[in-house]
Amino acid sequence: MRTQLGTYCQQFDDSVRPLLLDLGKALRAIDDAPAATPGTRLRGELADLQHQLQSLCDKVAQQQAYVLIFGPLKSGKSTLMNSIAGAYVSEVSSLPAYPCLVFVSAGKERDYAVASYDGRTEAFRDARDLHRHIDQAHSELAQAIRSAEQRGEQFDPQEHFPSAIRRVDVHVPDSELATTGAVLVDTPGLYTRMRFGYDRMTRDFRNAAACAIFVVKSDTLFLEQVFAEFQQLLDLFSRIFLVVNVDSHKRDVSPDGKLVPSLEQSQPEAVLRAFEQLAMSAPLQQAASEGRVKMYPVDLLHAASSVLQKQPADRVPPSFAAFRKDLADYLASSEYLAAFLRDSLQRGRALLAEANAAAVGEDVAQLRQRIAALDAERTRVVQEQARLQRVQQFDWAAAFARGIREVDAELERCARDSGAKLLRTLGASIDTWFLSSHSLDWLVTGQWNPLVRDYREDVLAAGRRTFEIQLSQADAGIDAPDEVRSLLDRAGVDLRSVKARALGGLGAVRWPSEGAVPVDIAAIPLRKGMLDLVAFRSLDKVRERVFGPTDKPDAKIPAKDKAARLGEPGRLHLHQCITQYRGDLAPQTTAVLREFFGPRWRQAASALLLQELAGYGPRLQQRLQQLDAERAQLGALAEPLQLLGERAQRAEATLAELGRQFDLENAATAAPAPKTTVLEPQPRRDRAPASEPQRRDQRRGSRT
Repeated sequence: MRTQLGTYCQQFDDSVRPLLLDLGKALRAIDDAPAATPGTRLRGELADLQHQLQSLCDKVAQQQAYVLIFGPLKSGKSTLMNSIAGAYVSEVSSLPAYPCLVFVSAGKERDYAVASYDGRTEAFRDARDLHRHIDQAHSELAQAIRSAEQRGEQFDPQEHFPSAIRRVDVHVPDSELATTGAVLVDTPGLYTRMRFGYDRMTRDFRNAAACAIFVVKSDTLFLEQVFAEFQQLLDLFSRIFLVVNVDSHKRDVSPDGKLVPSLEQSQPEAVLRAFEQLAMSAPLQQAASEGRVKMYPVDLLHAASSVLQKQPADRVPPSFAAFRKDLADYLASSEYLAAFLRDSLQRGRALLAEANAAAVGEDVAQLRQRIAALDAERTRVVQEQARLQRVQQFDWAAAFARGIREVDAELERCARDSGAKLLRTLGASIDTWFLSSHSLDWLVTGQWNPLVRDYREDVLAAGRRTFEIQLSQADAGIDAPDEVRSLLDRAGVDLRSVKARALGGLGAVRWPSEGAVPVDIAAIPLRKGMLDLVAFRSLDKVRERVFGPTDKPDAKIPAKDKAARLGEPGRLHLHQCITQYRGDLAPQTTAVLREFFGPRWRQAASALLLQELAGYGPRLQQRLQQLDAERAQLGALAEPLQLLGERAQRAEATLAELGRQFDLENAATAAPAPKTTVLEPQPRRDRAPASEPQRRDQRRGSRT
């Protein structure tokens, strides 16, 4: 059986221990990820799994037998540990009311390791340093518990105070534990203030602990509260050693006033018989009759003293020697070895199932959904980059053509209609001029030039109105495919804004001249007067005397002189000048404005569109880099979680095969479901009234 155990333990460890590396990678990935990343909430659960798997692997690999020690405060648990270990361990097992477990095992030298709920460990060589650390941790824990209670929350160290101490490992040299392979597990005293973590603390021992020892003082043996939670121990452990801590030096007063040995000193077995007959509950009596519970009256101080002093076997209290032999025999029995194989297999498969469930649970599902969303968005961004390249090659001339044609048509119409009006106005100004004494410069510069400028502005305004009407249309007067428009929307490019800004960026219209009607003074018909003839003045001299300098004909001409010297031929000549100019002005104006609203605007709008689209490219690239960075970050978390789940599945299948190999599969599957190990206070149970003889025996027992 021992050979079979060694083979089993080796195969078990080879199958399960690699998961510790996977859990470590997953925890490091969680620590490296931002707090809001999906899956980071698994840290507490995975740290707890890592702790439990580590404990299980170490237990199996070292073929350790866990022996849990329960009992009220100051019942003698620490003294019992000294006695069993054959070495002094009380300085670490007596952590007053601190809710953590203390593991005591054999070692080459004395050292201590403190593990917290967040998975961190700290090593100590000196017990005094350990005590200082625990004292500080005790104060911090108490404060965290009070804060949680003030918030109305049920305290959970994994959530509210992960740095709380979870367990203390103690290695003692020259210990009796080296021969048995037992690991003593000291639990916090029952009925203490900080009892929040029994379920979490003892979870490692569901279907994994060899047996339990319950220590109680003889003074409190008959108190019902002491055994209020004993039923739960019966549900958890197949073998319980009930150690009654008796005081062999206790004395009573005899009727004659002398001090005599008490019943507890002289007949400790009688105390146990009285307890069994009068105070033991029915379930406890049944367990005792089945051999699952056995009681030992032991003076633990005497036993510990004799063991620590290495006294001969005959000096060790017989009751303690019997207890120690029964414990060693059970740990070496085939019954325990079979239970060890079965329970470790079941516990291992349960933990692997939890690891697999965590790796495929809701948190990981959210993580994978986020990764899938990132991948989908990345695909959309890459497709958008391809669409952007196509749009950047798009022929905007064709898209702008309809709008330009509409503006051209309006320019033609306005130039035609406004030209007729201009001609009439210019003609009327000639008649007005002939009736006045104004100079020719007044007519040309002061009257005709403003009218020409107004004409040009009217035609320009007509083009702008048509342009603005297009801006108010749904398509802004641009014939672009839906793909182009949707991409422009996503790029934040507003076609209306681009059209308007492109036109505004062109500035003023560049006209070929100031718009002056060309009048050749030398060609104006002019009559000489009698004085001009007598004086033999040339016609040029006469023109200068009448109109003024050629470059500035600002001489005033009375109306009678205009009629005499110019007459109808002069009037007709001026009308011919404006008629000819009007014929040239309309096509010249429309040509300039067509260039302005056509090629010039199209070039400016196309350049502005390409400029704004060029800004969309870096944004897409930046978003792509962000997606890749987040995808890599999430992948760094998802990959170890996925590997953890796959490894857990394979290891679970390996353990199933291992169970079949050792013919343990049926035993593991048929075993009852693990029960919770949290020790909840039980209601007080009323016992039936005792008979008069029983009451006398009770009174006698209480006096002892």
